[in-house]
Amino acid sequence: MPDGYEPPSVGRSGEVVDVVREVVPGVDVSKPSWLVLRSDEFDVEMTIGKGIEVRDITFYLNDGARSIPIVMEISRRLGVTPYDTESGDFLTEESRPPVPPPLTPDEIRANKPKWWKFGRK
Repeated sequence: MPDGYEPPSVGRSGEVVDVVREVVPGVDVSKPSWLVLRSDEFDVEMTIGKGIEVRDITFYLNDGARSIPIVMEISRRLGVTPYDTESGDFLTEESRPPVPPPLTPDEIRANKPKWWKFGRK
């Protein structure tokens, strides 16, 4: 990004909250800059900053891939493209959390619980 770059406004904070409410009527807005979206289908927290104009949105997907459709719908309605910081690519409906590589034998030995941590019976 060039020095001095300022992202364009997504809208005023009230307008952004109104769009989120259209998608998730039960959104918790008790903290106006930190929105909580929870249901049986998704668990997302969303920050929109404390300014009047929203220039940066961060989504926290607390249950991984199940929350992607709601994030995609909110992003579409706001006219923004979500970026996945874990994969380093844009978030899509097909995005999935990265799968960690298998443990090496040394890592398995290092993480193996010791028998004395379980106590004796």
